[in-house]
Amino acid sequence: MRLYPSPVALALAALAAPSAAQGPGTTTDLSTPEHADMREALGQDRPRLDDWLERIRLSGFLAARAFDTERGGSRPDGAIGIQAATLFVDADVSEAASAFFELRFDYFAEAGQNQVDLGEAYIRLHDVLALTADTALDLKVGRFDLAFGEWYLLEDPNRNRMIGFPAVIPYRWDEGVQALADFGPWGFAASLTDGTYSRNSESGVAPAATLRLHARPTDTLYLSASTHYVHDADATAICFGGSVLTPVAGGQAGTSPSPTIRSLLGCLDLKWQATPSLHVQASFGAGRIDDPVDAFDRSFLWWMLEPSWTFAPAWHLTTRWSAVGTFDDREGYQFEGRPYEAASASYGFDLSSRQRFAAGLQHDLAANLLVRVEVGADLVQTIEGSLFPDATRWFTGAELVLSF
Repeated sequence: MRLYPSPVALALAALAAPSAAQGPGTTTDLSTPEHADMREALGQDRPRLDDWLERIRLSGFLAARAFDTERGGSRPDGAIGIQAATLFVDADVSEAASAFFELRFDYFAEAGQNQVDLGEAYIRLHDVLALTADTALDLKVGRFDLAFGEWYLLEDPNRNRMIGFPAVIPYRWDEGVQALADFGPWGFAASLTDGTYSRNSESGVAPAATLRLHARPTDTLYLSASTHYVHDADATAICFGGSVLTPVAGGQAGTSPSPTIRSLLGCLDLKWQATPSLHVQASFGAGRIDDPVDAFDRSFLWWMLEPSWTFAPAWHLTTRWSAVGTFDDREGYQFEGRPYEAASASYGFDLSSRQRFAAGLQHDLAANLLVRVEVGADLVQTIEGSLFPDATRWFTGAELVLSF
């Protein structure tokens, strides 16, 4: 029977043998480890898990509310539920770039049913031109909020001063590239995006360009001017109160044979801290929808005036007057009045104008916890010959918001 040395014995012998590289008479020193820890063994450039966690910031909010509308509104029998539940993830990947994700577990403004979806998701490249210490040009690549107007920044319940929205909200995200710069007293945001509401649009990419210029003439006054143009979209990425811009489809005016439209929008905004306790925000905008068939062209206006008064520590009173419409008895368009109105199911393209008057009271229970109540009314006018009557509908609501 022939005996063979075991693999362990062979390995030990190899370690004890002199190394040709070390020269004769030398041995490998096993008393001192080659690396101080596993991090060194894996490479100095590979951060540990705790290093990554330090680079990630989590934030979010949860808003629960109850509201009631008159007959013909969205909740004539009342409703209790989640207004929104959202988680934000902001990760500093390096000094040159960061990543941002918005995970929406529920969002009443867009979701008819409970659902989880992705909101904003972009890579932000910092100071791409290395300008000066006080000036930086950043780029966002991915899906981001369209920088049109100023009210979209108040869309989330923890930022909104009231429970409901204005009669319209020029808002929503799109996918593309956005450049942002701030030069102290003024700055800009400019983007080129896909332009369509659906990622699977049959019309393909409808290039959209958005530009906003802002200025701070004084410490208490902020002004901005925005414009947005989209080329040949079947449904635009930008929304107005829940409605996207599309060719006219149905109602007293008929249906456009055109599959796409072009649209040019403009908006002026103001934010003014009139006194330490009085804040005023206002917006005025105009839009033009260009259909290949002239009979279906539409022009519309919108505005909002929102003064907010802090009349005692942790107590705030806000009123809001907002409106949108063609203000033409012969040409209507679809503008959904979420959350209180029954949206496009009520009037479709027969809507001439919608005005919303609302007043809300907010109390800050804690630094990140607030409660609100609100009361208001929608005044709706339709075009001549419409089968839908003009209406005034009252609504009430209460909301509790926790942010972190």
